Amino acid sequence: MSVAVAASIALGATGCEFMSPAHTKEIKQITDGVNVTTGDLDIRNALFISDDADDARFIGTLINRDASDDITLSIEVGGDTQTVVVPANGRVDLGANTPSSASTAGGDSQEGAGSQGSEVADSKAVLFDASDVVAGSLVKTYFSYSGAEGVSASVPVLTSSLEEYQTLAPTPTPSSSATSPSESGSRPTGDATAPGTQPSDSQTDSSEGDSGSN
Repeated sequence: MSVAVAASIALGATGCEFMSPAHTKEIKQITDGVNVTTGDLDIRNALFISDDADDARFIGTLINRDASDDITLSIEVGGDTQTVVVPANGRVDLGANTPSSASTAGGDSQEGAGSQGSEVADSKAVLFDASDVVAGSLVKTYFSYSGAEGVSASVPVLTSSLEEYQTLAPTPTPSSSATSPSESGSRPTGDATAPGTQPSDSQTDSSEGDSGSN
């Protein structure tokens, strides 16, 4: 093989390598939920868990990058709005599937969590009643707070059939029409009497009969 041919092959290979994008620079989201940002607030791995068409639980991690002010985030779905307070320079974990949920009670967290809020606030279940959520669909969700422009995102709705979400589905509200055992059980139709005795009416009739025969 001549030197010219070898040089051409080497140059072609180098050109292909130069033109091809490096895969290590392509960032891909590997979580089930979506990531959005509004102002100084990051919403990470946002999703809904629902086993019923009328109830859904919001799951995700809320990170406040503002070092001085708390943020009250409004989450709106189908006309139903819930709010969550995220402390300054802190985060709120909504659901056990988020990476930072492994934090201990003493405030220790996973490596690298310091950049995601140094204070971990107590979280509560964020439930939506009568929302237009259907398992397997994407629900338009609006995130906003005072002083920042809101952002809309299509958030996936999953079910608790997956192992990591089995304990996260909203609990159905008990029906108010349920009857207590005392109401559903049978009631006695007459007054109870002790064994060997007669009802008061029988005793009266007997005494009247005796007085008439004497």
